[in-house]
Amino acid sequence: MKRFPIVFLLFFITPAGAQLPSGIGELAAAHTKKGRNPGLVVALVEGNQVYYQGYGQVSRHEAASPDEHTLFELGALTGVFTTTLMTQQAMEGKFGLGNPINPYLPKGADAPAFHPQRCVEVVLPVNPSGRPERILSCTPDPLGEEVCIAFCDLATHTSGLPNSGHGLYDWHPIGTAAYLQGPREGFAKRDLYFQIAEYPLRAQPGSGFHFSNIGIALAGQLLSDMNGLPFEELLEQELLRPLGMNNTFFHLPAGQSGRLAQGYDSKGKPAPHWTFDGLAPAAGLKSTAQDLAAFVMANLKTGDSRRSAVMEQAQQARVDVKFPGLLRPTEAGYGWLISKLTPQSNQPVVWMYGGTAGFRAFIGFIKDARIGVVLLSNSAGDIRELGFEMLEKQYSGQRASNK
Repeated sequence: MKRFPIVFLLFFITPAGAQLPSGIGELAAAHTKKGRNPGLVVALVEGNQVYYQGYGQVSRHEAASPDEHTLFELGALTGVFTTTLMTQQAMEGKFGLGNPINPYLPKGADAPAFHPQRCVEVVLPVNPSGRPERILSCTPDPLGEEVCIAFCDLATHTSGLPNSGHGLYDWHPIGTAAYLQGPREGFAKRDLYFQIAEYPLRAQPGSGFHFSNIGIALAGQLLSDMNGLPFEELLEQELLRPLGMNNTFFHLPAGQSGRLAQGYDSKGKPAPHWTFDGLAPAAGLKSTAQDLAAFVMANLKTGDSRRSAVMEQAQQARVDVKFPGLLRPTEAGYGWLISKLTPQSNQPVVWMYGGTAGFRAFIGFIKDARIGVVLLSNSAGDIRELGFEMLEKQYSGQRASNK
């Protein structure tokens, strides 16, 4: 079996107190002053240089600003670590990304499959208005082949699985109360395995993008079983620690809770910290701007190394994305989204975003320009557009200086 050598990333960090480039700092300061985020940390990666700057407060009861060592909850940004690990293990030959997941599930568990339907138009008797009513009547097509979920479908959010299902969350994922209550902490791996068969697929696997935390969580737990290790330990061993990400955790070590910022919900009230069990591979990580900058550096690297090959494979655009709130043409890779820098631009940006009750996290980078941005916020305010504005400003400045 092929193994990836441990890779140590060398990069330069600006001296303590060094400022972000003026245009980037102005955007961050203006955003924070509007009251949208009590605290914000920015990491700007440019070539082999990393700049850090914190704004606002770690909590409303502390005057200190957050910095590159402050811990934040990542929410769904966790998923790109899971899909990167999946890509790595597939390239090591442990399984094929096109393989159906069913043979890898524990005995007695089964994943839902898509059954083609045959639909015919039925004309009902004339209704009181005097017009016949036409409806479609659909039944399973006896000649159609069932379509099973493959590993690549989980990684690209094309499995057809819902974002959340009954018993997974106490709230509707896109409702007003979405960030007022946390997920059920007791929802374990076994619950995930033995409930997925009950979830109706939203579409045929592989046919279209439907964001699914369930799918990413399932991917991570299957990797855990294949390797005989808890997912937390597997991710640390195979990805986080080789990249020097020593401050990225699912569960905070003893004595580290004081480094975790206080999150605030959309009404500005203190939000509870979230913990996960079965869903941890989809949304359970906590990390720092320094660690996420190291991850950006790894993704910006090019060359013949196996690590670079894994990152590039995960970043490849594979399916069109239609999603509420997207302002740019967008496609999905393995965990990543790939959008145009501006609606009129052809310059691709690889990015992902996540959030919990009181936190938001953004990573975005432009590979051929070797620039990237990390944003970590301790509130439920959206920071996606801020991330794109920073990337656009830095990219435009780089192009102008190269002329």
